[in-house]
Amino acid sequence: MLRGFGFAALAVFVLSGTGLSVSAADKITGLEVSAPQPAVDQLQPGLAVTYYFNKFESTGEIPGWAKYKPGVKGEPITILDYFVGDGDVLTSGRADHVGADIRGYMNFPVAGTYTIAMQSNDGVDLKIGGKRIVYDPDVHSDRFSELIPVEIATPGWYPLHLLYFEKQVTSTLELYWLKPGGDGQLDFVPEEAFAHLPGE
Repeated sequence: MLRGFGFAALAVFVLSGTGLSVSAADKITGLEVSAPQPAVDQLQPGLAVTYYFNKFESTGEIPGWAKYKPGVKGEPITILDYFVGDGDVLTSGRADHVGADIRGYMNFPVAGTYTIAMQSNDGVDLKIGGKRIVYDPDVHSDRFSELIPVEIATPGWYPLHLLYFEKQVTSTLELYWLKPGGDGQLDFVPEEAFAHLPGE
């Protein structure tokens, strides 16, 4: 169930055409599956994360900051379902001024068109398989991305890179999908769809 905004409200926006919508013309294609595929016995659960502590204004500031300030490795992020208000940001142990560089793999079990959406507070820049999927990089309150159709030609593990930051007060980071042939109900991308390699 979509929290904060609510799936029912999301559906109203889709049906009314006044907000979120899906357009075949906007379908993202050409994602590159990991080749070779990571060995199953080497994969570890969740996504690797490195934290940077600064009052960021945009995701684009995080790589520059990382050149001069060492990051702090956090506990892996098992699922992107964070809707925490003024609590700790992800697994950082801090409630404000947090930037996160999140890396690993996302598994798409079947070929076809997936619908992807994110809710975030503050900025996000999500790339999967070398393609930018969601880009809402600046300071903002809780809001959803558009519903984004993503064509997966080959099932398997795809590299994922997500830059995220929370400036102050509240934080949200949620990733949803609808698999090909689904019934219209978006759900969280499940834990088993995320993994990383040691050292990431």
